[in-house]
Amino acid sequence: MNKKLLPIILVGVIFLSVVIFYAPTNNWNWDPSFYYAQIRSPIIENDLNFRNETITRDICTPATVTGLQGSIWPIGPGILWSPFFLLAHLFVSIVIPAKANGFSVPYIALVSFGSAFYGMAGVFILYKVCRYYAGRFLSIITVLLTLFATPVFYYIYRQPIMPHSTGFFIAALLLLCTIMLIKNQIDQKWSGLIFGVLVGLSFLLRWAGILVVIFPLVYFISAITQSVKARDPRELRRWIIQIFVGVLSFVLTISPQLALWQRLYANFLVMPQGAGTFVDNLLPINLFKVFFDTNRGIIFWCPFVLIGMLGIIRIPELKLRIPGLIYLVSQIIIIGYRLDWFSGGGFGARYFVELLPMLAVGFICLVRGFSEKPVARVALAILAAALIIHQFVLVYVVEQAINNWLNFADYLKGLPLGKRWQLNSLIRLVKNPGLWFEFRPYTSFLRQSILVNLVSGVLDLRAYLISATAAVLAPLAVVLVLWTKKLKRSMLLPYIPIGVVMYMVTWAVYLTVVG
Repeated sequence: MNKKLLPIILVGVIFLSVVIFYAPTNNWNWDPSFYYAQIRSPIIENDLNFRNETITRDICTPATVTGLQGSIWPIGPGILWSPFFLLAHLFVSIVIPAKANGFSVPYIALVSFGSAFYGMAGVFILYKVCRYYAGRFLSIITVLLTLFATPVFYYIYRQPIMPHSTGFFIAALLLLCTIMLIKNQIDQKWSGLIFGVLVGLSFLLRWAGILVVIFPLVYFISAITQSVKARDPRELRRWIIQIFVGVLSFVLTISPQLALWQRLYANFLVMPQGAGTFVDNLLPINLFKVFFDTNRGIIFWCPFVLIGMLGIIRIPELKLRIPGLIYLVSQIIIIGYRLDWFSGGGFGARYFVELLPMLAVGFICLVRGFSEKPVARVALAILAAALIIHQFVLVYVVEQAINNWLNFADYLKGLPLGKRWQLNSLIRLVKNPGLWFEFRPYTSFLRQSILVNLVSGVLDLRAYLISATAAVLAPLAVVLVLWTKKLKRSMLLPYIPIGVVMYMVTWAVYLTVVG
């Protein structure tokens, strides 16, 4: 295929995927309400009183010692969305000032697109990671499986106002930078800055994200050990400086969270998710359910995750294999301790989303020897198609659960759902393909996909504003991503991580003085 045509084809595929799948939900009754509040309240209302934004329904958030509403949700998603929010605010303030309230369509459209953009950027980064371990065919198969056969699809195309698309992006970027540092493709003098910023961002997106610290720990311990063995004090000093820079950049990166905790709880160091999150037992008693339960156990809901787990042991680089295994095991154990091991009210096995870049490498390392044969490639393509269709069925069933596709009350409680409903749902959809184009219940026509609205004959232009925004901006974003590939790495380092640190410190100062 002509290489000049590839960008055009890619832009076309992204555009069509938005038209067909992109339909951000308007569920403000749980986590999205809080993530969004943490940017809207300080920017629009110049305060940190989140009760004006959050619609908590069954979530109890008592006042803290400062009299403000507490928040167990990290501030990272909101800050990563904030450039898109601020762009929307600038546009609305100039064009339609009466709608500059933080909730009108331009805000929702741009923030939703921004979060989805991070997820798709993560997909591009993951492809680059895969190319270190496999050829183009297996890399494309792996990326397609990661995107469409896991909950990543849902949190990019259906519920972007959640931390998972941004978490996936940071996880993929951290993995890429780790590989490049191991292979000396990034100057080691930037290792502390890069690791500090990325570990900080990972923590800001999900508390358990702090576990990625194992990657720089193994990297630096290995480097220091080699310096000691070589009896090279100058090299040892360099690595100690890098560790210091890493710690400093980590603290500066998480400074907005520290500032927010101080304002909400009168304490810089807080862990809002308390004992009610975890089982009252010394053992992670939900481990078996994490794998085998019919309500979001990975064997029934995301087999690709299990396949990727099996392959991590075959990753060739010891500096990547060891932290990868420790990171995987520690995350699984934490999930096993959680009362909501089943991902609560979210879709699918979402607690594994940030693990997916590592699991994708594991998948490649497990099957790449097998994938060299033509017959094997056909088999892999068939497997990929089956797993993708399986995930699409799950998305449809959960979104249409109220129409007797499954027991939604049991789904929300994490109770077993039985073993035949998935097959029965697939058969039902095969027999009646028109069901794929049904409106989602309890979701207005403003939040349906462009394709569903077109098929349903919706003529109201308002129905297309949010999805059309993404349909227009997504191809432009792809062009931007492709353009950045042509830039020299020296043009991006160290300016991007330093810029991130400066942005975070600015936010920390603002949160300290706001209101």
